[in-house]
Amino acid sequence: MTQFLNYAVPGVPFGCVFALMAVGLVLTYKASGVFNLAFGAQAFVSALAYVSLDQDGWPRWASTVIAVLVIGPLVGVLLDRLLFRRIRTASPLVKLVPSLGLLVALPQLAIIIAGSEPSIPPPAIVGNAQRVYLHLGSVPLSGLELSISAATVVVVAGLVVLFRFTPVGLEMRAVVESPRMTELAGVNAGRVSAFAWILSSIMAALAGVLLSPLYSQLDPQNFTVLLVWGVAGAVIGRFASLPLALVGGLALGIAQQVVAGYMPAGVIANGLRPSLPFVVLLVFLPLVRQRQVDDPLSSCDPPSSASEAATAGFRSASTVATSGGAVHSVGVWHQRLEGLPGSRMTGILVRRPTATFAWVVGGLAILSALTWVPPDWLLTMNQGVAFAIIFLSLTLLTGMTGQISLCQATFAGLGGFMAGQLANHFGLPIVLGMVAGGLLAAGLGVLVAIPTLRLAGLPLALATLAFALLADNILFPNSWIGNGAGGITVPRPSAGPVSFAAAKPFFLLSLVILGVCAGVVKLVGDGTMGRYLSAVRGSELAANAVGIDVYRLRVLVFALSAALAGVGGALFGSLEGSLSANDFGYQISAVLLVVVAIVGLGSIAGAVVAGVVYTTLQVAVTSLPSRFAGLVAVLFGLATLSYTRHPEGFLDFLSGRVQTAIADRRSHRLGDGPAEHGPVDGGVGERPAAAPDPVIGGAG
Repeated sequence: MTQFLNYAVPGVPFGCVFALMAVGLVLTYKASGVFNLAFGAQAFVSALAYVSLDQDGWPRWASTVIAVLVIGPLVGVLLDRLLFRRIRTASPLVKLVPSLGLLVALPQLAIIIAGSEPSIPPPAIVGNAQRVYLHLGSVPLSGLELSISAATVVVVAGLVVLFRFTPVGLEMRAVVESPRMTELAGVNAGRVSAFAWILSSIMAALAGVLLSPLYSQLDPQNFTVLLVWGVAGAVIGRFASLPLALVGGLALGIAQQVVAGYMPAGVIANGLRPSLPFVVLLVFLPLVRQRQVDDPLSSCDPPSSASEAATAGFRSASTVATSGGAVHSVGVWHQRLEGLPGSRMTGILVRRPTATFAWVVGGLAILSALTWVPPDWLLTMNQGVAFAIIFLSLTLLTGMTGQISLCQATFAGLGGFMAGQLANHFGLPIVLGMVAGGLLAAGLGVLVAIPTLRLAGLPLALATLAFALLADNILFPNSWIGNGAGGITVPRPSAGPVSFAAAKPFFLLSLVILGVCAGVVKLVGDGTMGRYLSAVRGSELAANAVGIDVYRLRVLVFALSAALAGVGGALFGSLEGSLSANDFGYQISAVLLVVVAIVGLGSIAGAVVAGVVYTTLQVAVTSLPSRFAGLVAVLFGLATLSYTRHPEGFLDFLSGRVQTAIADRRSHRLGDGPAEHGPVDGGVGERPAAAPDPVIGGAG
């Protein structure tokens, strides 16, 4: 028993912080219907403010008050007002992408504003962080541990009083069910939701401030790990119970210390402790029933700005049933052209200029790369091609089926590692190694898909995130896979006397591989499987009713998507010459989804442009001072604010504007006046009640 206490008691402070995070996540989810994955970023922002003020000579109490009670709530209110309030009833993808973007952007934005990451650990908010004040049995308790535990007790007591003895708790529960009905009863739903965000943000800020003395240097990655533990606690609470979330977070903190104490040293033992959330998520996620956040009285409200934008959006879609029972999405502009004379020819003429322009730009880019582009920028273009293949895996998985995966970087890393291992130890040509790496990644995709078959939306995203965390801590550190931080070498390809080691031949080979992968996605999207996927995306129940095996289809798509990511990772490794586990950490998966969603998830062109833009911006910021190293993350993260209005992506939005202008011009020329900008809904002309998902349809 004494040994157990020696292991368990040091885990109590960690458990208290995990519990604060879990309670804050559940609180915002209950009040707003949005699972705030930017919670860890909010904790980092307040921790950075606390440390910076302390180093500038501010009193400890003043630093704590400003970081926890001023900056924390201010960030939360801004996020609620500018973003989360507008996406309460949006699709899971539209809810998730902005949260991930803010998770990536807020820490980097805070570092840019602060100027640097402080490297001196701050003091505890109460007492001396290192001094031992009392003993629990034979276990010493320092000032840091006592301050964390005391702060958690105070917060929990305050929440109990708030929810049991004040009308605010009742009002918050009412807002969850129906904001409109609550307002009809005389309650300001916006005020109640903002109050919930303030409470949640205070808990995020407090968790960040309490945890900051444990680190010698503030690193956003540590707070992302903190978020994962908080998510696991929230899942134990089933996204609904604050007491269960509190107990779950506390139990996780104790459990991870006990596991570390009893397990023998080694890669598995060292990786099992940080991978404990994966086990928790796999066990509890199937038990979570997703709440429906549709307001039963939403039809009583006037159309929101997002709905108005959707009705005028060029890529808005009406879902229609085909004779075979499958469903496909038809762009509004196809319907708009029906009323024009010679509509079939007009549609061809409208689409042709944008398609021709895209081919011309692509051809000029390739010609430039092979003639006058400097070697450094040719390398950047090659990196863009490799990332484009990884982005294609998201086009297939998320774009066509609506399944949200946060472990695509894991699949890419496995493909790259296996290609390198086979080349180094078995002499397999690297091109064949890429194929083998893709097949192995496909097998891993099947292993991920099978236990998550009945999950969708947020639970599926969290499950794949947990799997990526497990791979980072257990799979990749092994010498026979990723060899940890040391990494492995991945040679350049060759075919007999022909070598692709030089930059230009390798670029041509990369284009061929990209063309093959794009062709696969195109065939899937345009074929029968694409129609099945569109049917599943529209309604799994309806797809089952017409005889589509939804589960088998989901496993197949997950495997094919993982294979594409594995090929892209192997190509990237061969280009760089080496790979390490840091190249494909679980945070990278969030970045990949954010980037391709902003540019365009619904087309092959969107994946290619996303790859080129992402790598180009990464190189461009290297000429800036070191404090701006995270500027690319800030740009893409803040761009997610516009994603809620244009979920079709920037590329499709821009293409739609161009084609709309062409259609209007042709209609004027034909003397019929400007074309209508609203969607035609089967002749009824009704406006949609909410902004639709991105139009995916075919992959082209």
